[in-house]
Amino acid sequence: MVSFTDWEFDGNVDNAVEAAKGFWPEMKKYGVVNMRAKVTGENILGTMALLRDQKKLEANIDEIRTAADSAVDMIVTGGLTSPLKVELA
Repeated sequence: MVSFTDWEFDGNVDNAVEAAKGFWPEMKKYGVVNMRAKVTGENILGTMALLRDQKKLEANIDEIRTAADSAVDMIVTGGLTSPLKVELA
């Protein structure tokens, strides 16, 4: 399963990266095995989180986003989840 989330942040990318790194252990508790982020606008950050367990994601996605929202001082502006169809490395 993949979770895509858009965040509004203060525009300081370095702070956003450090905040995400600080929250990473908490995300792993929810079953997140990989997270990537990109800046999509002056104050918009997009994340992609990969989870192996669909039930765990569905049961916890709101809690994950709420916890992340307060931990990293960003505001969730949108998001969706989707089954992963292919993974290449």
